[in-house]
Amino acid sequence: MRTERTVKRRDVLRWAGPATAALAVTPAILALPGQQGGNESPTLEPGPPEHVGMSSERLEDVFARIARRVEDGLYPGATALIARHGVIVGHRAFGHKVHGQTNEPVTLDTMFDVLSMTKVVATAIAALVLVDEGEMALHEPASTWLPEMAVNGKGDITIHDMLRYASGLPVDNQLLDEPDRAAVWQHMAETSLAYPPGTQILYSDLAYRLLGRVIEAAAGMPLDAFVRMMVWGPLGMSSTMFKPAPALQHRIAATGPTDRRSYMVRGEVQDDQDFALGGVVGCDGVFSTARDMAVFCQMLLNRGRYGNTRILSRPLARAMVRNQTPEVDEAQAKLSPLNDLLVGPKGYGWEIWSPRFSTGGMRLSPKSYGKVGGAGTFMWVDPSRDLIGVLLTNHGLPFPFDGRNWNLLLDAVGCTEFYDGVIAAVEHP
Repeated sequence: MRTERTVKRRDVLRWAGPATAALAVTPAILALPGQQGGNESPTLEPGPPEHVGMSSERLEDVFARIARRVEDGLYPGATALIARHGVIVGHRAFGHKVHGQTNEPVTLDTMFDVLSMTKVVATAIAALVLVDEGEMALHEPASTWLPEMAVNGKGDITIHDMLRYASGLPVDNQLLDEPDRAAVWQHMAETSLAYPPGTQILYSDLAYRLLGRVIEAAAGMPLDAFVRMMVWGPLGMSSTMFKPAPALQHRIAATGPTDRRSYMVRGEVQDDQDFALGGVVGCDGVFSTARDMAVFCQMLLNRGRYGNTRILSRPLARAMVRNQTPEVDEAQAKLSPLNDLLVGPKGYGWEIWSPRFSTGGMRLSPKSYGKVGGAGTFMWVDPSRDLIGVLLTNHGLPFPFDGRNWNLLLDAVGCTEFYDGVIAAVEHP
């Protein structure tokens, strides 16, 4: 009897060579059994708002409000992109890349430090691709791949619970004064539990840092190489990367300085712990453009596919953006914007919309999902309206990162005003 070998997409990309994997991979390269067929899924192309039931006049009002905030000095610059039914109905740039300097205007291809959006566009998607490949299982212990995590009662923490912020790990456990990176990673892996895994929700940079290490062990390569080969390259997200090369600095919006770096941070992840760990980390570190983020969102609206390129199976694409957190304490989540982030409903990496303090405003439909980056970057998807909104700014991390300063950032950037305005521009289904 003839035995047929199952060809994995990862193998094909490797055979194609690193140069091909780093760029947009052609449909022919990805034409593997069970991975595409039939009609293509929508891809993003510009078009008139009225063709997809939106008002040009109201969208101009949305953009004018961003411009006014930049002119008032609330943040140096921004890009915004709005798309519906696969049509980009607005894509604008505002302000400047560096605070106090007017000689470098933000352009549509400006790259921003998206900080915690990394959790979605790099780490969570990489984990789910590995699950799709059969290399990892959602309900297996993370310590299978990272044995040093098994101490202090953490041996049963699953990939599923790490993805949905229910791992039992605290928000963070930094070690900034230790120059030995191996010692820092060991310190983080040995962190004691803050609560029994799977019993409540708590947003955790630490969980996603360690999940990045789990992915590297399962994939057999660095996180940035894996996600570039399996996700960003096939999607044509050529402006999305960890640790941009110095030659790209002219395209990057500055955020800094930080508590540890007195200079203007530009092209370096703003989080000091992630910078100390080398800048390729599961919770932060990605730089990207509004268009690349919108392409990623469109892929998930298409349930794992973009054009004729499939990134994720339909079941896992749906699971990624579905509410995975029945344990949420709604009374606690409704207390403040910071509580909404820390203990509100989550998907795999994503925040799920809630009506009071969501960064997506008050008017998104139920089951909408989004992700915020702590330096002032936002993306939200409303599946009921087939709508994407991306707002990237270089406001910079609030310091200290507490409830008051988080509120000040959200008020300055005006994310809720942006998304409420986008929804107000929808006139027809």
